[in-house]
Amino acid sequence: MVKLSFISVKLSKALLVLLLLAVLSLAAFSCVAPSSGGGCAGPGAQGWSGFASYDGILYLGSMDGKVLALNPSARSERLMFPSERDGEWVLRLKAPAPSGGMCGPLGCAPAARPVAIYGMPAVAADLVCVATYVGDGGKVMAINRFAPGYDEEGNPSWKKQGEWVYPRGQDSFIGAVVGSPVVVEDTLYVGSSDGKVYALDAVYGDKRWEFDTGAKIWTSPAVKNGVLYVANYEDKLYALSDQDGSVVWERELPASLASSPVVSDDTVFFGTFDRYLLAIDSGDGSDRWRFPKDNPADNWFWAAPVVRDNVVYAGCLDHSIYALEASTGRKLWQFVADSPIVSTPVLVDGLLVAISDSGEMYVLRADSGVSERTVSIGYSVMAPLYAEEDMVYVHARDGGVYCIDVQTGLIAWEFSSIID
Repeated sequence: MVKLSFISVKLSKALLVLLLLAVLSLAAFSCVAPSSGGGCAGPGAQGWSGFASYDGILYLGSMDGKVLALNPSARSERLMFPSERDGEWVLRLKAPAPSGGMCGPLGCAPAARPVAIYGMPAVAADLVCVATYVGDGGKVMAINRFAPGYDEEGNPSWKKQGEWVYPRGQDSFIGAVVGSPVVVEDTLYVGSSDGKVYALDAVYGDKRWEFDTGAKIWTSPAVKNGVLYVANYEDKLYALSDQDGSVVWERELPASLASSPVVSDDTVFFGTFDRYLLAIDSGDGSDRWRFPKDNPADNWFWAAPVVRDNVVYAGCLDHSIYALEASTGRKLWQFVADSPIVSTPVLVDGLLVAISDSGEMYVLRADSGVSERTVSIGYSVMAPLYAEEDMVYVHARDGGVYCIDVQTGLIAWEFSSIID
């Protein structure tokens, strides 16, 4: 497992891309051990995908090419998966890789391998949409959320009404996708490692437009008020019209984005690889503030920040969680965890819930950063957290899904996505 806590130096663009390729290569092929040491969760078990939720069902992807629909009620009763209760299913995706496979600093992957899903799914009406990473290419797939299609022999197919795949054709690919697709109304937006952002009809899968940024895109786009914000690994941030992809504004940043951008009111927030958290004007891209104000932090702001009520909550690989005034960047409080914060935190009833790379969950008072309780998952966590009511859901790197009751600190149930 790559120890991100040791990475704190400013890297050149070439070294940065090599490092990120190494992270993805190791995540795809390495064995993951518990943070407490010993044992092995097996290859492909790493949980990077966050959760999407619709009508009480949780959807997530896996590094070994599965899309799962979980019913929390059935999981709390420990029923066999998938249960006969409405909404549960699993679909195993397989696809050929583009010719040549994936080559990085650790060597070349095979030319054909199972699909990996890094980003969280997106729900569009009756469809669950996922973007894939296979070889050096990828696809976007829409799956019937009530139950995926199967052929007469029980193999996954795209025969159910409404399901689609983009680009169509077995040998057609976009670049591999690391970030999450985003659905706004009837359009799906996704960035790709071919440097392009694609706008697709979320219902039928037809391309509406594409825009070429000229360099790899590995973060998720953000969309608000008719504008899409997307960044590449050549230090460029673009604001595009969500209708036709035309450029509203663009700017070159001091460094590439480490986190996906988040838009709140009229401000875009994101972390950069020069170890700052930036706030810029969403209307013209001009600077508002950066944190820290003078010297950079000790490490990257890798997790996407969370913004609410004029407060930005940002996890950092320097082990800290920061609460900043959104309008000024002034530090309100800082909490130091046991290891780097890679996962995006969540807010639940006046509490900020964050989890460290080692699997230690911290339940903090959002107004002060004072710790209410801690919960140990026992496995490394990189996926963003998800909350519904008083329950927080964790997708850990052992492939496990953990449901935590925030008020009691107890693990309500757990489920392994490693299914034969």
